[in-house]
Amino acid sequence: MTQLTRTKNRRALTAFVIGLLILAGSVIVNIVARHGGIVAGESYTAGTVLEVPGGSSVKMSVTGDNLEITVGTSPSLSSGKILVESDGFRKDTRAKIGTYGLRAAVGSSGEGGACRLTVVVPDNGTLTLTLVGDAHLVRDETRLKELVLAGVSSTLEMDASDPGSVIDDVRIQSVTGGFSGQRLGNLDMERLTVGSITGTYDLDLSGSLRRHCDISLQRIVGNGTVRISGTPGARLTVRNIVGGIVSSGLTDDGQKTFLNSSAASGAERQVILEIGSVVGQIKLVEAQQ
Repeated sequence: MTQLTRTKNRRALTAFVIGLLILAGSVIVNIVARHGGIVAGESYTAGTVLEVPGGSSVKMSVTGDNLEITVGTSPSLSSGKILVESDGFRKDTRAKIGTYGLRAAVGSSGEGGACRLTVVVPDNGTLTLTLVGDAHLVRDETRLKELVLAGVSSTLEMDASDPGSVIDDVRIQSVTGGFSGQRLGNLDMERLTVGSITGTYDLDLSGSLRRHCDISLQRIVGNGTVRISGTPGARLTVRNIVGGIVSSGLTDDGQKTFLNSSAASGAERQVILEIGSVVGQIKLVEAQQ
């Protein structure tokens, strides 16, 4: 065998080995992606309190099924804290840099089958929360400058049934899988922005809204309902729609613009709601207080 032939054989063998390593690496990456990463160490037990770095600006992500997250604020805190209320949560190393990540282990749940956390942020701070999985979000007399819900996949429920919160700016970047918001007016916000909703939705904006509020629903794909109280005065406008609008209890002011009973009676329009584009049927309802 000539030297040239031996050299070619070595090169072919080297290329073959490199190919196997690349293939093996690809398989490992796929396994990690499918199963949520390789996790070492024990999970957190119920009752564990976790410190979240970042001062008054808290960024965290939570992954899991049937999540129930309570958000509150405290004037005595200088940084965020998380109370783990269900066994089985682990630190999620896949979270973005600067974001505290948690993952609910498969099969972990607390009372009622939910995976529960309580997040407490310093008063007038900001909370950016990334959710992956079905989630139920409850707030407890929360006072925030900004609440951002990012990258929400599966269904999201926001429960603001109890009054007492003040959140200046609420932003929901996107929801895929359905959205339900209960009495969101109790957040007493100045701005509410929803980037996109895909799936069915029931957006209830009633509650004790005391400030002027600009609401923007930028893109909706799916059938659903938007509810707003008879007071304070409100104007709703749908810019573009491929589908239909059904109005119940609101006055049609022409050009896909609707007024609640206060605004139709001449009251100042304190709530301005604009919907950019809708694909599907949207029902606009004047809700009972």
